[in-house]
Amino acid sequence: MSPSTNTATRAFPTQAIYDHAADRLTVAADLFPDDVDDITVTVSPREIRLLVDRDETTLERSVAPPAPRRVFTDDREAVYNNGILTVSVGTARRPRRGGLFK
Repeated sequence: MSPSTNTATRAFPTQAIYDHAADRLTVAADLFPDDVDDITVTVSPREIRLLVDRDETTLERSVAPPAPRRVFTDDREAVYNNGILTVSVGTARRPRRGGLFK
């Protein structure tokens, strides 16, 4: 993002659904009429971040894991179809100090 770029937060409809049995969080965002080349998705252990470049503005939405003791895994998939971005990410228990899962 350049210094002259405006950033708007929570500027597009987003829904997150956690499937406890599958240990996955799915985020759907209505990004119509944006083109796939205007969309950036990043995933870290503690955040899914959606960025959309629209004209002179960058729209942003961040989604945290479904519970404080959960983190996102490398098991992830993103699909953009008819203006709807769907991001599905696996979750796991956050390691405690010393790297042990409890």
